[in-house]
Amino acid sequence: MNRYLLITGLLACASLATHAQSSAPKVCPWVTQGSAAKALGGEVSATIEVSESGEGSCSFNRITDASTSLRIAVSKSALPSCGADGMALKGIGDEAARCTIPGSDSGSDNPKAEMISGRVRDMHFTVTLRANEHQSPGRPADPQDDELEHIAEAVAGNLF
Repeated sequence: MNRYLLITGLLACASLATHAQSSAPKVCPWVTQGSAAKALGGEVSATIEVSESGEGSCSFNRITDASTSLRIAVSKSALPSCGADGMALKGIGDEAARCTIPGSDSGSDNPKAEMISGRVRDMHFTVTLRANEHQSPGRPADPQDDELEHIAEAVAGNLF
């Protein structure tokens, strides 16, 4: 009788542990929610879709301004990149470049968006920052204050 109760209790605990693990909030493997909040200038909500193979995306939206967002995409297949129009960046993976996304200029209805694209080993990545006119994601005067590059460095470092 005691063995039966012990085994039943262990099975119940194992079932609860499995349920607790599956209901735990997802975490972006490439950047923390705090880093995204700093880059976007306020508290953020997150949508995370990452496969077992390490491919997927993390999207962060500023809670007080949904048009201000950060999206990270990682794939073994090539992703949209800055191409020849991009400004080459050193120290952020391989083939890293930065560019403004077409159609996101100040004259359009879309918020301004900048992207850094690159590769680490066999994984391609893009980091896209969208902001309204008042919070332009453009390059700051001090390069150490560049949140887009900080996020791209973190992504590349976590892929390495």
